[in-house]
Amino acid sequence: MRRLSLLWLPLAFALLLWGPQPAAAGANSPAQPSIFGTEEIFTPGIDRFYKWAGMLERWHEAKAEAVSFCAPGERERCMPQEWLRLVALLRPLDLRAKLTTVNALINRYPYTASETNWHEANHWETPFEFLTRSGQCQDYAITKYLLLRAADVPDDVMRLVVLRDDRQGADHAVLVVYVNGEALLLDNQLSEVTPTERIAYYRPYYSINESGWWLHTPNPLNIATVAIR
Repeated sequence: MRRLSLLWLPLAFALLLWGPQPAAAGANSPAQPSIFGTEEIFTPGIDRFYKWAGMLERWHEAKAEAVSFCAPGERERCMPQEWLRLVALLRPLDLRAKLTTVNALINRYPYTASETNWHEANHWETPFEFLTRSGQCQDYAITKYLLLRAADVPDDVMRLVVLRDDRQGADHAVLVVYVNGEALLLDNQLSEVTPTERIAYYRPYYSINESGWWLHTPNPLNIATVAIR
């Protein structure tokens, strides 16, 4: 089974550090329906989610250090030419076309386990790392998210979602983007961009963007409350 089983650990780590507190009201606007039929509890800030926050920090550093395009076989301190090609392709499109295009193009990359690329079970790749090495489920979602950000899609309409795939009996990560009041799923396991309401076998642990994160209930970890900081 080609799925990572440790994706929920940043959530458990965050809850362990913060301790349980009364739940806050969800932060969804009317234009952003809940994901996969769950209730949502919003918390601002992402620092405790060390995999996501650490990836974003490495991503900003990688962009700053990219002094040239990557030569064949080169991976460090350079920018894959494919990154600029994809950004230029996406920018002129309308939002739905951006989603369809980025999902199709990134899903063409072969699934490659983190152990193969990094000799660890749960490395979260930057887009430059993914475009030169390929990756696993969260890496597809991250690359789509940051390509869309570079193509002028705002942070507040996107979330990376870490969830339980009941069909596969394993953890998984996907990207959800809100378009005209509909939550659309970009998933490396699905060839088409799909409304989340059509998927009954996904149960989210948490979702996150660059501004904050959402706890989903009912939760596969049976968590009902979260600290607000």
